Amino acid sequence: MSRFATLMGGRAPVRIPLSPMRAEMALKALQEWREPAVGGREQRWYKISNATGGGPTRVNIYDEISWWGISAQEFCDELAAIDGDVEVHINSPGGLAFDGMTIYNALASRPGNVTTVVDGLAASAASTIAMAGRPRVMSPGSMMMIHDASGLCIGNELDMLDTAKLLGKLSGNIASVYAAHSSTPAEQWRETMRGEGWYTAAEAVDAGLADEVAKKKSADADATAAWDTGIFAGWQPRNADADESAWDAAKAWAAGAASDDPAAFYNAICAGKKAGDPATQGAHALPHHYHPGDPPNRHGVSAALGRIDSTDGLTNKAAAEAHLKAHQSAMGGGSSGDSADLDWLDQLDLEAFKEAKA
Repeated sequence: MSRFATLMGGRAPVRIPLSPMRAEMALKALQEWREPAVGGREQRWYKISNATGGGPTRVNIYDEISWWGISAQEFCDELAAIDGDVEVHINSPGGLAFDGMTIYNALASRPGNVTTVVDGLAASAASTIAMAGRPRVMSPGSMMMIHDASGLCIGNELDMLDTAKLLGKLSGNIASVYAAHSSTPAEQWRETMRGEGWYTAAEAVDAGLADEVAKKKSADADATAAWDTGIFAGWQPRNADADESAWDAAKAWAAGAASDDPAAFYNAICAGKKAGDPATQGAHALPHHYHPGDPPNRHGVSAALGRIDSTDGLTNKAAAEAHLKAHQSAMGGGSSGDSADLDWLDQLDLEAFKEAKA
């Protein structure tokens, strides 16, 4: 038994000088330590979900590898009990290098299809696991990081040199995995690893660390099916005769006041009537044309319909409402019922919607 206990917690091993008996006790205690159960459930750095609908079994590695006192052996034991294809999703900063290599080999030698998907980050030992995929997929915005193995040694010169040799061999093995899945030799990967290499999704593909960047689905059948197109059943395309400009009621009123026959002008541009001198603005309401003979302004019609109930003194409320709704129906893009105002929907919008729906 070595007089050094190598504590493999977190990312780096820690070698502490101990007596043979104490070293053995410390290692045994570390191996058997578990994260206390929370709510009756033990904390794990991975999750395996049963396959549904004939699809692959999903495996999530979303934490530090071999953390919480749960080893790669337990992961591989659960993996071996699964039949069929698996899809491994990764978002991990890494963990124990030897356990990462163990998981890589378990996946790479597994019969059937194994897909690895980097959802967020595959760093350090997690990048080794990502190499086992057939294919290896990078999600948009994800990244990969590779570097030399690292460790912490407490001891004399010989201990330090021995640890350095071990780290060099381990880093060489990791580089050989990258080389096996790319056209870049292991020696070149080691040069990158010594300086720590960070790759975007596209860069990982270019470097040979991944096969593809996941494409955003252009048409999701479930999402498309969720669209309720019934609200468009009674809608018609916009009428080219409608005035689509911004509505300015003050401009319409001013044009009437400046006309040679204000009474006729107001009567032609307004739907609402009130008591009073018809040559004055006060005897009219709900303007929606700019000039007599102009097509109705779409926004003016909508504004007038919205003000009917709040306009005091109307002597023809029902007739005014019918008049405005007739305009709305003729212009298209409106509803004959009580649906919300969607007068922005024109022929182009409808065609684009139909194309997307198809």
